[in-house]
Amino acid sequence: MANSSQKKIAHENAKTLLALRKGFIWAFYIFYRIVYHWNSFGLKLAFGYLFTAGLTVFLYTQINAMGQPRYNSKGELADAGQDLSQEGLVQYAFDIIYVTWFVHVTSAFWSKMWWTYLTIPAYAGWKAWHLAIKPMLGRSGMGAAGAEASGAAASGSTEGAKSKRREKMEKRAEKGPAVRYR
Repeated sequence: MANSSQKKIAHENAKTLLALRKGFIWAFYIFYRIVYHWNSFGLKLAFGYLFTAGLTVFLYTQINAMGQPRYNSKGELADAGQDLSQEGLVQYAFDIIYVTWFVHVTSAFWSKMWWTYLTIPAYAGWKAWHLAIKPMLGRSGMGAAGAEASGAAASGSTEGAKSKRREKMEKRAEKGPAVRYR
């Protein structure tokens, strides 16, 4: 079957996008929070809800645009779109949508659940630390490994600063030339 992997990706993307469309449960929040608890629904909650709902709609439209298959003039699959199950920014967009849904549903019962949104910037900070900041500190010599290596090089002692590859190469050189038999 031609393009079977592309067809499989297109089918999985369609299922994922359908599940996202079914997940938009804003009507529950609006009905319960506004109708039954009108006296506790203030301007802050309205602004927070509208902002986060807008963010969710924006992320959904981006995911939808990336995951839509494209067909040629003959009706054949030309491009399945981006695989929505791969890791990366698409998965972070899914995570933000899921956190938003959780906050919308739970804040209908307890308005302090809006604090759950702090998990998003906390996770982004943690990822930034491990992927960008920490490696840059290690390369500039400010980390512990960089300080030890620079201290060993400065004192003239290169014994502790040798890499494993360098040690292997030196051992091979000590053994002499390799003899090959046919």
